Amino acid sequence: MNSWWQLFSKAFTEQECQWLIDYGAKHSPVQATVGHGGKSVVDDHLRRSTVRWLNRSDAALTPFFARLEKMALQANANAFGFDLAGFHEVQFTEYNADNSGTYGWHEDLNWTKNTPFDRKMSMVIQLSKPDDYTGGKLEFAHDPLKEGQFSNQGDVIFFPSFNRHRVTPVKLGVRYSLVTWFVGPKFR
Repeated sequence: MNSWWQLFSKAFTEQECQWLIDYGAKHSPVQATVGHGGKSVVDDHLRRSTVRWLNRSDAALTPFFARLEKMALQANANAFGFDLAGFHEVQFTEYNADNSGTYGWHEDLNWTKNTPFDRKMSMVIQLSKPDDYTGGKLEFAHDPLKEGQFSNQGDVIFFPSFNRHRVTPVKLGVRYSLVTWFVGPKFR
């Protein structure tokens, strides 16, 4: 591994991002939970957001998923070198100022989960325009982003799922993003 993240600036156009927001909003919303790999619970102190799940087999998203896979392979080859098998569902996330939408410091990998696969590489797509909200900044514990990085609509970032990260509270407006996790054989 030679980097803590890989950024693809403005990988999706304004029109593509708006289509993804509109399409994602058509799915059933649920309150976000914490505790992947074990018992998932609502914890408003750690995470306040609404999520909608986009199915990997959704034919309307096939071209989008193909682009994600291509970028993921490039990011992995450039920076991480993980043994990956692919990704499953995609999470459409809404962070709203109405409840100070946020997600505190966490990892996407559960080291104690007893399955043959681990989440190895996480991905986030910034769907909102930067002037649509304030706050809602993605921050990393290792190799923090500089001011202005990952702030453009259509930016895509990949990072190891064990890199602790958070989304700061949204103070005004709404921030939309897409998230998924690329899995592979357990780390050893």
